[in-house]
This record gives sequence, C-alpha cells and structure tokens, in this order.
Amino acid sequence: MKRTTILLIIALFALGSAQAQKLVYDKTSQTFGYQSEAGNWVINPRFQRASEFDGGSRKWAVVKLDGRWGVIDVDGHFICRNVFEDRDIARQAGQEWEVQTEPGKWVYPARNQADGRWGYVDYYGRWHYQPVYEAARPHQGKDPKSYAAVKKDGRWGCIDGRGVLVIANIFLRPEQAEEAGQQWAISRNYYKWRLATTHPQTGLWGFVDYLGRWVVKPQYSEVKPFGSDNYYEYTQVKQEGRWGNIDRNGEVISLPIFFSCDEATYALRQYEHGRALEAWRYPVTNPADGKWGWVDWSGEWRIEPRFEEATHFANDTGLFATAKYDGYWMVIGDTGEFLSRNVFTLSSEAWTAGNEWDTEQELGHWLYPIMDRGTQAWGYVDYRGQWVIKPTLEDAKLFINVWNDRVAPAKMDGKWGCIDHTGQFVVKNQYNTSADAYMAGRRWAEGKRF
Repeated sequence: MKRTTILLIIALFALGSAQAQKLVYDKTSQTFGYQSEAGNWVINPRFQRASEFDGGSRKWAVVKLDGRWGVIDVDGHFICRNVFEDRDIARQAGQEWEVQTEPGKWVYPARNQADGRWGYVDYYGRWHYQPVYEAARPHQGKDPKSYAAVKKDGRWGCIDGRGVLVIANIFLRPEQAEEAGQQWAISRNYYKWRLATTHPQTGLWGFVDYLGRWVVKPQYSEVKPFGSDNYYEYTQVKQEGRWGNIDRNGEVISLPIFFSCDEATYALRQYEHGRALEAWRYPVTNPADGKWGWVDWSGEWRIEPRFEEATHFANDTGLFATAKYDGYWMVIGDTGEFLSRNVFTLSSEAWTAGNEWDTEQELGHWLYPIMDRGTQAWGYVDYRGQWVIKPTLEDAKLFINVWNDRVAPAKMDGKWGCIDHTGQFVVKNQYNTSADAYMAGRRWAEGKRF
C-alpha cells in the first residue's frame, strides 16, 4: 500500500510539472521555450516554433528546430527526432508515441538532410525505408492495402505499407498517383480505369491503368480524359494537329481528321446515339493541301476534298450543302454531285438555291441575281445556276418574294427600275437608287397580277 501511494505521488508530481510548463516566446533569442508557473525556464528557449504540451500521462509537444518538426517530452528531450517537414505529421508521430504503438507500424515521409532524398521513418524518426525518393507523401488507406505516393526519375508512383513499389512511377502529379493508389486499394475497375500521362522520353500522351502500365500507347500530342472519373468508354485524342476518337483500349473510333476536340466529340455522339452513320457528313480540310471535303463519323472521306470552302449538310445528314469552287459558291449533293453551277457570290445565296431544290419547288420559281464573270454584266439564274434572264444589266437585286407579282430592282443606262420574271422593265428605269425602284415596284405589284 505504501509503495502504491509513493508511485501515485510521483505520477501526480510529474503530471503537475508538465501542466505547469507554459509555452513562452523569448524576445531576446526570438525562440520558444517552456517556463514554470514561477516564471523559471524549465525547457530553455531554442525552438523556432512550438506548441503547448499535449497527451495524457505521457505528455509531449510538437516543436520546430533547424527547420524541421519533431516531438519533445516534458524534459525537453526529443522523443521523435526533428526530421518531419510537416507539423501535422510530427503530431501524428507524437500521438503514436503516447499510446505506445509498435514502432514502424506506421511510417512517415521525411527528408534526409544530407542529400535531400526522401524516405520513411517510424515515430522515433528512425529510417524505416531508406531515403531514395525525390519526394514522398504520407501513407493512405489501411493495412494490408495502405499506399503512399513517391517520386522517382521525375514521375510519381505508389509504394505499399511494406515499401514495395506497387504502382509504376509514370504519373505526372502526386494526386494522379494517389488516385491510382485508391483504385489499387479497393481492387476495382481494373479493366475500366484509365489515366492520361506522357511518355518520359517522347513526351507523347497515352493512357495507363491503375498499376501504371500502358494500355493505350503514347502516340498523341494531346488527349482528353475518359470522363471526370476515368471510367467513360471513349475519349478524344489529337495526332498531327487533328482530333479523333478512341475507346479505352486504344481502338480507333474516328480517325484524327477533325479540327477541334468539339468536332470529334460531335462525331462520337453520332456513333453513340446510333444515328444513320452512312448518311452523316462533316466538312473538314485535307491536311495535305488544305482543300475542303466531307468525312463520315469515322473520319473517312465521303466527298473528296477539292473545294476552297464548305458548309455543313443540314443536321449533317441532309441532302445538300454548299461549297466554294474556283471562287464561287455552288450546291453539292450528299454523294458529291454538283446540284448547281458555281455561280453564286455568297454561300447564303447557294444555300437558298439548295433549299429550293431540296423542297422540290418548280425550277425557276425563284431567280437569283448573278454577275457574269466575263462581261461583268448582271442577269438571273435558277437554282441550278442556269441563265434565265441573260446578263445584260448593269446591276441587279433579288426579286420581291411574292410569286404572282415578282419584280426585282435592276439597273440599266445608269438608272434603276424594276423587271419582271421575263427580264422586261415593268417599272421604268428612272430612279437614282435601288431602294426607290424597290418601293415603286411594290406599288406596281399591288395593282398588277400576271
């Protein structure tokens, strides 16, 4: 009984001593130390940073000395050497020491002051895994599937709780390696998970699985991820300046022919949504000569590239589009046939003509003002680009859009008037502007029917 009382008194004295120690900043040395209630130094000031004592019967405090964090006991002795870069990691080590966990059950990243290399230490600060890494992160997860991201040869991978490299050093960022480590820890999505990274030597992009092994060979100048969670089935890749689509195993879905990633994504949607792909057309240029043509969703040419410019088919499955050839616009069918001559100055004019053809309107229902390249005179063509009103005018405007009273402003002998669909002036050419002639043509049309 007497012995028990003595031990209890000693324990209470030690506890009271620890509680009496107060963290104090010494202005003279500009360091931290600990004083008793009486104001006497119990632990002399020498620490650059320090915290109050923590713990139960085994008191400890986190301190910073020589630029590193460690843990001291109530006597000021280091129980965890000051080898830690991070204060929180030092605190974890102190907690382990307090509960007397087996040293080495958990290890902590630390940097060797001699050469700057990183390894892992137990809570006493003793090397458990030798410092051979360029950088290291704390362990995550639980045994036997704990993992930690480590950097070697400029790339990140993961070691397990025994220090064995389980994920190859191939990732560009530690967060990517840790994401792969998480997949490894749960042992899921082995056949689905993909993450983009570059080849250390060539710098080209490819995709690896969570073990850091190449699944899609690095051959692309740019890639997009397989969705935000890396589980999506398809993605876009860039090769030789153009975009295409691949699946998670690297199989080509769309050849790299598209100008932008958005265009390749749009092509992929056609494939995914089961549209009539044999009718799908998309305008792109030939990388070799810059000429325009149309490809299908796979990037194969459906209309050979020979045009100076090109537009979309309606919904990319329509029956006509417009293209510029030899400086003028024309209407193109979905198999590449010329539906009109290349006579239109604007794509919109050619598009209107194509729509007339597409809706099977009567040939000549609408006429389009065109300037003859040779004579520089103006006339009117039908939607096929054939002359209906010969080019004899000095200038010409679109017909007023009413079928039964069609008139169009036209210029002859320096003055504007209006002609009908046969080319005859029904409003005398006596106006200075086409606008004045247009208004006169409207008044004429209100009282005249063919």
